[in-house]
Amino acid sequence: MMADPATSQEQDAQYDFVPRNFLGSLFSIAKAVLLSPRLFYKRMRTEGGLRNPALFLVCCVLVHTLFVGLSVRDQTIVVRNLTYGIAMPFLTAGILFLFITRFFKASGTYEAAFRVNAYAAAVNLVTWIPMVGLLFEFYRLYLIVWGLSYAFSIRVSQATLAIVMTIITYIVLGQVVFHVLGG
Repeated sequence: MMADPATSQEQDAQYDFVPRNFLGSLFSIAKAVLLSPRLFYKRMRTEGGLRNPALFLVCCVLVHTLFVGLSVRDQTIVVRNLTYGIAMPFLTAGILFLFITRFFKASGTYEAAFRVNAYAAAVNLVTWIPMVGLLFEFYRLYLIVWGLSYAFSIRVSQATLAIVMTIITYIVLGQVVFHVLGG
């Protein structure tokens, strides 16, 4: 028995951003990621291109940057939020992908790692709120752990270790850049 194509498309829309249903899809995906992350990541497509998750990421970062810009009125902070908010998930996905495939011998793609990071950007919709933002940054790590465990079929402990290794990598790179620039 074949599945109804309309039903299949509706189900896909719950687990992948659909630009032609922009606002509905944005809020539906954000709600699913934030409120039911394990179910979302369990059903998330690990392939299908970078465009849709990247658009979701950009939208979430733009909302965050808009609210930050309205509250701080400092162009440097706004530009930094926008730049880091969009660039870091691409870089983080690459680092996580390398650690997961090299150290844990898991199979998967960079795209899967990016999709996990891009959809975890749903936290950006609320991280601009003072005091709550920091808690949601930790929640972002939780989201990524579960996303990686499902996307790469690895244990939660391995996904957590991959994130810890990635954070250490960022700290080391930050120190190197600080010393090279004479900070």
